[in-house]
Amino acid sequence: MYVPFDNTHITINTPRLLLRPFTQDDLQHFYEYASVPGVGELAGWPHHKTITESESELQLFIQSKSAFAIYHKADEKVIGAIGLWDSWTSREEAYKHLKAKNISYELSKCTGGKG
Repeated sequence: MYVPFDNTHITINTPRLLLRPFTQDDLQHFYEYASVPGVGELAGWPHHKTITESESELQLFIQSKSAFAIYHKADEKVIGAIGLWDSWTSREEAYKHLKAKNISYELSKCTGGKG
């Protein structure tokens, strides 16, 4: 079952991170982590070879209103993304009645091992 979600007015604030909607100003940071081999591949997409690829994907994030930028306060930069996306269950007749979303995320390699 399609479950609507709109992150436009949602922010989640923790001591180290801010989860917030992406903006066009995030492009450089997004490209910085999305262009590193292994980051996208773990999330199911190839790493970005050009900033134009990142710009296209960023526009999808902004327009979908389903992805949050993971903003690291100490470094003052976006280090990843987490999103709520339509589930495969909405395409399978036996499961269409279920309310479900898929959660996906990607993180910059520089964040590894920091808890």
